[in-house]
Amino acid sequence: MKYTVITWTLILFALHLFSTAGVGSANELNKSATTSELKVALLDYGPIGDHGWTFEGHAGAAKMAQKLPYVNLSERENAAGPYASQIMREYAENGTELIFCHSGSFGEAIQDVAPKYPNVTFMWCGGSVKLASNVGTYYERFYQAAYLTGIVAGSMTKTNKIAAVEPIADPQVVMATNAFARGMASVNPHARLHVLWVGSWYDPPKEKQLALGLIEDGCDVITHGSDSDATGEAAEETGTYFISCGSNTARFFPHVFLTGAVWNWEPIMTDIVEDVRNGTWAAHPGQNWWYGMAEGAVELAPFSDLVPAGCIRLVEEKQKAIRRGELEIFPGMSDQDLLKMHYLETNVVGELPES
Repeated sequence: MKYTVITWTLILFALHLFSTAGVGSANELNKSATTSELKVALLDYGPIGDHGWTFEGHAGAAKMAQKLPYVNLSERENAAGPYASQIMREYAENGTELIFCHSGSFGEAIQDVAPKYPNVTFMWCGGSVKLASNVGTYYERFYQAAYLTGIVAGSMTKTNKIAAVEPIADPQVVMATNAFARGMASVNPHARLHVLWVGSWYDPPKEKQLALGLIEDGCDVITHGSDSDATGEAAEETGTYFISCGSNTARFFPHVFLTGAVWNWEPIMTDIVEDVRNGTWAAHPGQNWWYGMAEGAVELAPFSDLVPAGCIRLVEEKQKAIRRGELEIFPGMSDQDLLKMHYLETNVVGELPES
């Protein structure tokens, strides 16, 4: 009897160890499944130090990676151009599962590379067409913030001549330019927006040259859609009110800075990464992400002391209305219409460059 009791005790103990070991193994497997890394790459159009487009893309991706600890993030500056396809292939061959191509300029390279790597997800920033089954698009409703900064410009001008240094006539740029003009018109129907085109996304010397020319012609408020902060330099040197584009550059131009339209790429990048991670990317409508103020993707830089309190209150009211969906900048136009925009508002002085 004593031998039998000991035997059953040992058997039960062994079963307990086996059961515990099984649970432990399952837990470890589950833990491994939820913590294994996801290799993500960000390909930048230009240099991170542009204090604009590329800098904010870099900052958004960094915040996303900090928020999602399973992300193994790599980044390549100045990746657009003749070597873009080669760079994409290198990342795809290296086990990268998601590649953010952070500029509309990457379209040709994506079309070349993506079909050859069906297990890699490519995200084309600013893209408007579906290049392959594993290619998605993303952008932000920057025009919402541009409209609000247009209200500031229209309120602050004394000469009714406001300037904008724009890069190229991409629909997203045209959209923001027209939204800015509509914001101006909503508070000052006499103001005109004088636009000059750089012809490229990033050319600081030319951007500054164009800005100085517009200021010499009597424009007393200036903004830009180009990637660098060269327009702000021209404004600071001449004492011209400045509204930034892309980043909050108030610290660089303290004597003339009013406010700015600011990108925040973290929310949209986070949601895309999580969809890829969870296997729900293909279920997202059209694999197209287009976020705005309601999602926290577009923001305003803090107002400087130069902006009157009444103007600030008006802008804040309009901002709340946009977030609630009560104010449409382009009523009656669908997203498809917006993505084909190729005209300028009647209060814009200048012409669209020939494509």
